[in-house]
Amino acid sequence: MFWKVTTIVLIVVLAFMAFRGNNSPTGAVGAPTLGGAPQAPSAGITDMKALADDDPFLGEKDAPVTIIEFSDYECPFCERFYQQTLSQIESMYIKTGKVKFVYRDFPLGFHQQAEPAAIAANCAGEQEKYFEYHDIIFSNGGAGGKSSADYKRWAQELSLNVAKWEACLSDPAQKQEIRKDLADGSAAGISGTPGFIINGKLISGAQPFSVFQQVIDAELN
Repeated sequence: MFWKVTTIVLIVVLAFMAFRGNNSPTGAVGAPTLGGAPQAPSAGITDMKALADDDPFLGEKDAPVTIIEFSDYECPFCERFYQQTLSQIESMYIKTGKVKFVYRDFPLGFHQQAEPAAIAANCAGEQEKYFEYHDIIFSNGGAGGKSSADYKRWAQELSLNVAKWEACLSDPAQKQEIRKDLADGSAAGISGTPGFIINGKLISGAQPFSVFQQVIDAELN
């Protein structure tokens, strides 16, 4: 009897610790928090232009600093980065021509809506409205609990050619593009979301703006 009670208590304690870990304020889903300290990516991943691939970006094409975000539309920490940090980076660095911000998909396997949302956004990008769709997903709480009906409604709200958008959703090339993003991110040292490569430096988790500011300013100077 005693060992059964002990086992139950241990399970409860472990579950509580896991819950607390997954709700870390700067955590990265699927990866440990790095405490805001930039780390070098895997050896050989130094070509930011190649790592940016042909994915959608904000800012000047030849800006001196490139930030590549590997993200998951169902990840709560990715939503937190969008809500709390991206706008500050955009106003201070992207709109002033100092930063090029690239978004790449890194849908985690246990997030059922992450890939469908990524495909929906990429297909909006085929009609030059990628970041408008990106914004509408995160502004509505992310992809968690959403469905194809939500994605279609957002496409309509953005005045997309819905028939063309829906045809794009079933294009096998869309899934291939996401597989490439996942492979490139993993090779660069990304193991959870959100993950960022800033001019070759790796930052993991929804870190506060001050962490990004420190790294960006160091690169600009």
